[in-house]
Amino acid sequence: MSIYDYLEFRHLRYIVAVAEELNITRAAERLNVVQSNLSRQISDIEELFHVKLFIRVHNGVQLTSAGQSFYIRAKQLLELREETINSLHAVQDAETKPFRLGFSQFVEHAVLQTVSQAYREMFPRGVVRLEGDDTDALLKRLEAGELDAALITLPFSIDKLCSQALVHERMVVCLRKDDPLASKEEVEPADLNRKLGIFSDAHHHPTAHARLLEMLAEQGIEPRTFSPTFNLEQIQWMVEQNMCIALIREHEVLHEALTTRPIKGVKWTIDSAIIYRQKDNHGAVSLLLRDLARRYPDADAESHRKRPQSVKEDRGLFQNEEDVLKRA
Repeated sequence: MSIYDYLEFRHLRYIVAVAEELNITRAAERLNVVQSNLSRQISDIEELFHVKLFIRVHNGVQLTSAGQSFYIRAKQLLELREETINSLHAVQDAETKPFRLGFSQFVEHAVLQTVSQAYREMFPRGVVRLEGDDTDALLKRLEAGELDAALITLPFSIDKLCSQALVHERMVVCLRKDDPLASKEEVEPADLNRKLGIFSDAHHHPTAHARLLEMLAEQGIEPRTFSPTFNLEQIQWMVEQNMCIALIREHEVLHEALTTRPIKGVKWTIDSAIIYRQKDNHGAVSLLLRDLARRYPDADAESHRKRPQSVKEDRGLFQNEEDVLKRA
């Protein structure tokens, strides 16, 4: 019998529990096993593989370097086992009922396309039903179980829902190339007062609109409010006509006569996220989240999976980019 055959999933669970608790007694209570049996199992593993995983200390145990490496691998294998089992239910769900994915007008088409494609690659027989709506309407429908997930821009403030960030896009000001402000590397906030136009309103995304006004007020910028539009062509036309300066995503394709500049001392981002219920009814959701975490590795997914406690805590639509980097 090979030594590899001796290692079972229960041994991995034991190692992970002890590594996280750093105490045999607490780990045994967590696993609901007898402490002496847990200690013996750990010792047997160490003896069998000729490696020291833990060092006994007066108040518990400490991980050795080998133990730390084993812990990481064991946790990954347990997660893979969970994902494999979940996939059985997910495939059945995907083949028997459509995946209802809502999306707001603020989410970039590329993000919507990537999420839809990720689902179809995992479940070739599955059907994605896309449903566009205003952000608040999407959240209410998701909470009521009428959607399986939704793509929106943060923030949101429903405690029963969770979020996983996908993309952070820096916001810059769009202006004419012949505008005197274009000669500067960065635009001063004071230069934008009564010149910066905003095109959102409280109907389509109330929390984001309120947060935008708050952020502008903090910089002493009094904006000009225009009719809501999601059409970048219209916004660029208004900038070309000298009607305003506009906030846009940094990597938008611009008309020939336009350029962009950052705002000095301000690094705002628009954050796209997938929103889901804490306990989803569609088996594909958990697998989709894992796949999206791999597709968007720089989105700080773990911190955004936590449900926001308040609008200010999950600042959302316009967020300080430095805060994002600190959490990464």
